[in-house]
Amino acid sequence: MAKNYAYIRISDAHKQHSHGQRTRITQYAAKHGFYIYKWYEYTLSGASTNKTQRGLIELIERLAPGDRVLVNDIERLGRDSISDIMEVTTRIINAGAEIHFCLTGDTLTPSHKNDVGQFFIQIGRAFAAQDFSKQRSLKAKAAANSRKANNLPTGRARGAIIKSKLDASENQILFWLSQDVFKSEIARRLNCSATALIKWLDRRDELICQARERGLYESGLSIGEVKRRLKVKG
Repeated sequence: MAKNYAYIRISDAHKQHSHGQRTRITQYAAKHGFYIYKWYEYTLSGASTNKTQRGLIELIERLAPGDRVLVNDIERLGRDSISDIMEVTTRIINAGAEIHFCLTGDTLTPSHKNDVGQFFIQIGRAFAAQDFSKQRSLKAKAAANSRKANNLPTGRARGAIIKSKLDASENQILFWLSQDVFKSEIARRLNCSATALIKWLDRRDELICQARERGLYESGLSIGEVKRRLKVKG
């Protein structure tokens, strides 16, 4: 049976977090019905380490025809060395496996090794998408710096009522808590940080209290409905 492998790499744990990559890969896998057989996760610079250190050789040697390698973007397979990236991608498809770039949804398959043009088109699209993501991030930072320089707000207003991805998992979270499941374990199951979960729980309690004080709360209301009612009433 074909196996699905997920590969994550960040360069600096102090400046980056793997949560974004893990979430995107998890969502992509769920959308396509892929069960992740094994996760490879590394905190290593792509420029100052080799393929063996980054776990890529071990991964490639495990691959069998029909397997899939899921990565967030092409730069996870390398960074400054185009030849390294080309070697890795070629070895993966030569093993009969597919590479899925979860950021864009592009895929390299063994069929591409027989069509050089399509192979380079797919590689080019993967790089272009990554470059677009970088440029968008730089523009957002520049805009934030500009607003800050002009004494304008750069983020959400304090106390703003906003939708959270955890809202949809409210019943499951409350059930796990009732079963004495640790919050760190719940966060792991939901692919979020423990800090994010704790903040969501605190904010949930705060909003329910606000709704009660204003006569808007009824037993059994979901946090999504609580937020909607508070927004409607201003």
